[in-house]
Amino acid sequence: MKRDLTPILFGVAITALLSGTFVIAGLKAGITPGVSPLVILCAWGMFAKRASGPNGTRFLNLTQVSGSAGMAVTAGVIFTAPVIQIVYRQQGLVPPPVDVMSLIILSLAGALIGFGFVGLATRKFLSDPTLPAPEAKACKTMIGSAVAHAAMRPRMGQSLFAALLIGAGTTLMVKMHALAGSFSIFSQRRNDHDFAFRLPLDALLIGIGGLLTLPTALLVFGGAMVRMVGEFFIAGLEPGSVWATERFAGDIDTTLRWAGGATMLVAVCYSLVRFMGIKKLHGSNSEDDQVLEVDPGIRRMLKLSIGLGVLVLVGWLVMASGIGAFAVTMAITILVMAMLMTTLGAILSLQVGSSASPVSGTIFVTTLVLCLAALALGHRQVEDVLILTPLMVGACVAVCSANDSSQDYKTMQLGGVRVQDGFLAQILGLLVGCVVVPIVLYVADESFVMGSDALPAPQGKMFATLISGLLLESVLPWWPIMAGLGLGVLAVLMEVFASRKGWLLPSMALAVGIYLPAVLGTGILIGALFRFAGEFRHGRQTNESILCAAGLITGSALLELILGIMILFGFHEQRLEMFSDPMSWTAALGILAIGALLFFNSKSQTDRKL
Repeated sequence: MKRDLTPILFGVAITALLSGTFVIAGLKAGITPGVSPLVILCAWGMFAKRASGPNGTRFLNLTQVSGSAGMAVTAGVIFTAPVIQIVYRQQGLVPPPVDVMSLIILSLAGALIGFGFVGLATRKFLSDPTLPAPEAKACKTMIGSAVAHAAMRPRMGQSLFAALLIGAGTTLMVKMHALAGSFSIFSQRRNDHDFAFRLPLDALLIGIGGLLTLPTALLVFGGAMVRMVGEFFIAGLEPGSVWATERFAGDIDTTLRWAGGATMLVAVCYSLVRFMGIKKLHGSNSEDDQVLEVDPGIRRMLKLSIGLGVLVLVGWLVMASGIGAFAVTMAITILVMAMLMTTLGAILSLQVGSSASPVSGTIFVTTLVLCLAALALGHRQVEDVLILTPLMVGACVAVCSANDSSQDYKTMQLGGVRVQDGFLAQILGLLVGCVVVPIVLYVADESFVMGSDALPAPQGKMFATLISGLLLESVLPWWPIMAGLGLGVLAVLMEVFASRKGWLLPSMALAVGIYLPAVLGTGILIGALFRFAGEFRHGRQTNESILCAAGLITGSALLELILGIMILFGFHEQRLEMFSDPMSWTAALGILAIGALLFFNSKSQTDRKL
């Protein structure tokens, strides 16, 4: 235990820094990157001698677990908490200040629930052969490279370090407007809406694609193309048409979020049913069983964690709304949804990686159910948002903690480190995030105003629009919902048929592509295609290609981290815009440069087994 103190405490310090600084970056971009590779890199750099020692794998794994845990709270809070301020401003009302104490309490409740649930279900999650865990494998490769003898390491200069430099450099040059952020293949203006198909110059997205299998990336891209067809159709609607009179038709992004959310709902239900139906372990062995074994005493503590999280959540709800039908109904609803969505959060992380995991999609479904329950009880006033939003925060933190911990535990399993040894590191990292993130969110709102051009909070705006339309106006956009449900059924049928042929075509990947902005699916496919082209002849993923993809993700995240720290000290990101708007062909050059690096490392024949 004594030897574990240093990596855990170092990870806790890292997670305090990451979770706080990425609040503002996340509120600006609407997404948060997976930071596990970045944490490993920091630990490797700070403790190179310790990392290369006999217990280096354990050291880096524990640092990774505690160091990334706080970011789960960051994602959970910034996606949902801004809803209160945004809804009030949309209604022309003066919003209340960010309730730091309530956010700390509800974040703690969600963290305890997500932590306990994933810990109890560790064996089932990590033994499912249909969950490839791409980012966990990338982290395992980074750790393996750090602890390996110098003669046995892959070529780090051409893979990890080159990708770090290009990932950070490309992200910086796009922010400086030295390079265009995307290359337009097709564009057309339809009824005052600019429709375009663009290839993004985004090192993070291309890196994610470099980790995914080509079939999974194609499915995400296929969903993105479905979304683009929807955008093209909606943009061409005449203002007086029947379709255009739907509540959300004027807001194309929100309309398609409804369709994507409905698709995801069907894929969610199927994924949960399939997961619950797994009866036996596939390909398990005695060594793997030992790594995944959780002692009876630890299991009791995990159950206590869930019980304490439920008690905290219900206690807050009773204090906020009193004891009555509303409190009882909301408590039951949020607990059921938290348990179901936590399962899904863990599955998504192991399926597409935490960086590409559409956590907001699970909260979309949760928010929809919460609003319907509130409407059934006659609660449809703006004051009810003050109750629903913190409950959403608790559920989202639970999902995000499951998303992060399942990936970190998978990395430990791949490295042969007993998974339960990471539980203490995980909960300590979560607790730090639960305190740091609400405080920074309060500062961010006071300094920049959430929902403004300076701090747009796109996920919060999306949920605010959903709540305003459904809860306050009692209107549902039925045609996007029905279209999404139909697409979801088709996606599930495709997965069922493919599984009978021995293929892995997850319906959730298609739903992810429909729900998220189309540019994400395009960027992911670019990375997957360059990797596939490089490894086409030898037919295997090299350690160099894994390190290169992880380096692109880490480099982009590192640049965002540096900017986040600068912003906290008063730096305005607009000062980076040193050049006029560049030509779009500069983005194409950037994409080719990143792709060439990924291709070269995927083609490498110097791969060594770690």
